[in-house]
Amino acid sequence: MKILSRIIILLAVLLVPGISQAFSVAGSYSSTEGAVTLHQSGDRVTGRYTNDNGELTGQLFDSTLEGFWIEDGSDRRCSTPKNGRYHWGRVSFEFTESGFSGKWGYCNDAPSRPWSGSRTSGRQTAPPPDRGEADPFAISDGSSLEGVWGSTEGDIKFRQQGNRVSGRYTTDNGELVGSVSNDVLRGYWIEDHSNKRCSHPKNGRYFWGKVEFRFSGNSFSGRWGYCDDALSGNWSGQRK
Repeated sequence: MKILSRIIILLAVLLVPGISQAFSVAGSYSSTEGAVTLHQSGDRVTGRYTNDNGELTGQLFDSTLEGFWIEDGSDRRCSTPKNGRYHWGRVSFEFTESGFSGKWGYCNDAPSRPWSGSRTSGRQTAPPPDRGEADPFAISDGSSLEGVWGSTEGDIKFRQQGNRVSGRYTTDNGELVGSVSNDVLRGYWIEDHSNKRCSHPKNGRYFWGKVEFRFSGNSFSGRWGYCDDALSGNWSGQRK
């Protein structure tokens, strides 16, 4: 009877929608920039589309894809290459069961031009239900970093997927990337300009440095530095 019970439980997990299936955007889409085919591995998404041998690459946060388009040619050439090509920009797509809507921009400009698509094949499934399990990457009060924080370098909008964190802030089109563990975020800031140009680019830009933020409830304090230099500047913030 114990074996039979286990088999029944296993079948229930495999067959009940939303339990075994993870959220996926993989499939084919008809879009305003041509036919798009997306592939997904965990939270990483890559794709191809018909315009100018187009390529998409990015990270999925729940139903939002944040990443980049890359093409052979466009109306604007960027100062640094991405995946070997100088025509690229940022994208932000919000997915639903039937397709996506979003925006794109040139190089590291904020996305402002519309890009939408309708799913033509592949099936998007819902995220698994919350079973009340503790998130090993949450900060100590049980919350994630997701949301808007006011900081000494301008407002930061954080996104979090597991231990991986990305963010945007207002100073010099700023970007944050890193990972969080035991209330500490370690990673990099990246901007259009700063007081020191690094010898090599990060995410297509030469102005960047390391950061380390320590979170406590709804606030954080931390330090930052230029390029791979030691951390020397102060950076603090408060959740809004």
